[in-house]
This record gives sequence, C-alpha cells and structure tokens, in this order.
Amino acid sequence: MEITKSDIIKLVEETKTNSFKTHLLTILKSDFQPAGEFENRKITVWRQNLWNRLYYPIFQFDLDKKGNLVNISDRINPVGKIFFCLFCIVTCIPWFYWIFNDFDLSAHWIQTFTGLIFLGTFILIGLQVYKIELQIQLNQIYELLDMETEPIKVKKEWGWKKVLVRSITYPLSVFLIAVSIFLVLSQRDYFAAIGTLIIVGFYLYSDLKIIIKKENRN
Repeated sequence: MEITKSDIIKLVEETKTNSFKTHLLTILKSDFQPAGEFENRKITVWRQNLWNRLYYPIFQFDLDKKGNLVNISDRINPVGKIFFCLFCIVTCIPWFYWIFNDFDLSAHWIQTFTGLIFLGTFILIGLQVYKIELQIQLNQIYELLDMETEPIKVKKEWGWKKVLVRSITYPLSVFLIAVSIFLVLSQRDYFAAIGTLIIVGFYLYSDLKIIIKKENRN
C-alpha cells in the first residue's frame, strides 16, 4: 500500500514553519498539537509529548515525483538539542570548576574521572530517552497511516542487545540518582539534580512501561 502526500498531511493539525523560534514557542507554550511544514517533495512533522516536552523528534517525510512516500527520517528538535548540551555543561560544573582557578589535572584527577563518568552516563541515558520517545511516536505514525511493518523489525524486549543495554543503563541510572542526591546534600545544586532526576526518571518509567505492556500482551 502506497502512502501519499495527502495521507501524511492528515497527521498535521496546524501548519507552522520548521524554525528555532517555532520550536522554542512550542516548548514555552506546551503546545501538544501535531504541527508541520509542507514543501513540494518534503513534509516535516513534529508533536510535543506530555512526558517529554523538550526532546521530541522532528520527522521528515520524503516524497517521490508522484507524491508517494519513499523515506522517513528523524532528528531531535533544535531547542531540545541546545538545552541538552547546556544542561550537560551545567551539570559538569561541580566537577570541573577548578579549571578556572588552578589548571592542574594531576591534583584533580579524581574529580575529572568522576565528572567524565557522570557526563558519559548522562549522555547515554539522554540518548535512550530520545530513542524511546522516537519509537513511541513512530509507532503512532505507522498506526495512523495504516503502514505495514516488517516482522523482522519488531525487536524483542529481552533480546541480547536490549539486555546488554539495560545491564549498562540501569546501574548507571542508579549512579545518576545517587549523584543527584549528593549534589543536593553537599552543594545544594538543585537545578542539576532535579534536571537529572527528571531525565533518568522518564527513561526508567518509559522503559519499564514498555516491558510491562509487552509482557501483558504475551
């Protein structure tokens, strides 16, 4: 079954320009309506999610000369990308503040090592959060467009790859939670702690929800 341009247009409730300003206003106003921009052979669609207001994906639908769908690609919205980068910088300050006063790596190697572990863990969890949100919205798009998906693309929740990923991300999530509590108790860095707990909490909640949902189906 071919998916046409008119089918994809039905996904959009409000026409907007795909720009930084548009996505900034979307986040500030908490606009959960599906929006999109239409071009001759390309349609861009996005929708903010209640649980993931910052890191929602932007989907690009590429069309052929006849107006039929040939490819779907995705990328994180620009505001979410910038916010995540800034948040990574802010959360690293408790470990790397000494750089501005005394750039002596040998004297601060423990702080540096801990900070790098925290940063790597935070980025890994952040990527998993985006992937979960991406898959949720992609499944909704498949359902709305009545698209058939290949059985081979359906991934088992307890396949070796996902078990390997969870064996890494779950302990790291606990590590981030412990670090967040440490930041509050020792340095009163509430901004970094709360932001970290929100992202980690969303990841754990979403992943466990997917597992429970599929287990109930089985």
